[in-house]
Amino acid sequence: MCNLSLGIEERAEARGTKKTNETIIINMYKNKFTLEQISLATQKSVEEIEHIIEENCVTM
Repeated sequence: MCNLSLGIEERAEARGTKKTNETIIINMYKNKFTLEQISLATQKSVEEIEHIIEENCVTM
């Protein structure tokens, strides 16, 4: 595979991983996990989690 293809594949994989992580965070939030619990499980800051929840139009 050429270098261009590898770069495109890596970006697509990174986007997929990001979307999966966002889905997990939203599902945890909808299932009444606290922001602190989500933070511990995902190793993201509470601020990052709040941003993801707001970005995906989930009511806090």
